[in-house]
Amino acid sequence: MSLSAAVRRFLCSLLCRWFRAEALSAEELRQRWQRARRCLLLCGAGIGDAIMALPLLQVLRQRLPELQLAVVTRAHLRSLFLPFPQLSVLSYREGWSSLPAFIHLLWQCWRFRADVFLGAQPANTIRHSLIAVASRAQLRLKHVYNSGIRSGRDLSCLYHCLVAAPPQRHRVELNLDLLRTVGEDIPEGSFYPTYPVPESARRRAAQLLPGDIPRIALHPGSGRAEKRWPIEGFLSLAQRLQQSGYHLVLFGGPEERSLTARLRATLGKAVEDFTGKTDLPETAALLQRCLLLISNDSGIMHLAAAVGVPVIALFLRTDPAHIGPYTPAAIVLCAQGGDGLTVEDVLRAVAQVVPLT
Repeated sequence: MSLSAAVRRFLCSLLCRWFRAEALSAEELRQRWQRARRCLLLCGAGIGDAIMALPLLQVLRQRLPELQLAVVTRAHLRSLFLPFPQLSVLSYREGWSSLPAFIHLLWQCWRFRADVFLGAQPANTIRHSLIAVASRAQLRLKHVYNSGIRSGRDLSCLYHCLVAAPPQRHRVELNLDLLRTVGEDIPEGSFYPTYPVPESARRRAAQLLPGDIPRIALHPGSGRAEKRWPIEGFLSLAQRLQQSGYHLVLFGGPEERSLTARLRATLGKAVEDFTGKTDLPETAALLQRCLLLISNDSGIMHLAAAVGVPVIALFLRTDPAHIGPYTPAAIVLCAQGGDGLTVEDVLRAVAQVVPLT
């Protein structure tokens, strides 16, 4: 066993010894929820995961307007939550070099003194559990996560309730199941992720993409390489779109600059590349100035859907029933049976949204 693994096991054993939570009945869960005045919501994963937690935030704000609400998220997602009114945003960075700042975050969570802690999916790391116990919440909920048992970091004993997480169920509904578990009546499919783009971001986007030129957005990257449609496919697709008179707008994170650089170098003019150049509110506003987005399974895909942009989503490995764009306006294309998606497959989907010549 490595030293880091031994340290994790030791830390987990201490947490379970000091902060073990008692199991609560359904009635006790409802009673503690009804008495709650402060709620700490953890959105501690990626962009897409945060977007899929927005309906949970929306329900909390609509049904419990007096609830003092704070969100804990990763530092690069902080700007995503700032447009929401009456919401405290606490953030942290990953890595040992950020340990002092993380300890300060735990102190902020301790001072907030939440009555309820909700861990939006996925919330399965030791770091997430430290945030949960630092909240001092008398009602801590998250979803079942079985692989922690194998990795030596099973911290399920720290939570008063573990909500079932069937893999075929969409993550938006799984997050809302946290509230259904404590007695909230939320009909299936009644809330979709929506993101309020700040006016300042809209003004900035109008400067960066002026006029009413017909534009199509492309995101050739993704969090994992195996989820990416081949860059050659995006290149051929982009050339066909240019032939139909569309200007192209490229998006991605800083780590994806090499991907979009290949497209930009071949396509030349009529291409705008914002890879790694804008924050999330600005990216959302820029997406709204495009007719549609063609994207791999990614956070930008979810962001576009949340601001009302038509999306053509390319799924090669992951399950769209679980983490696909949660909007009726999306077109999802899946690589099935080992057969890859072709440029013609994508163009047929594009033709359902905009005209092609």
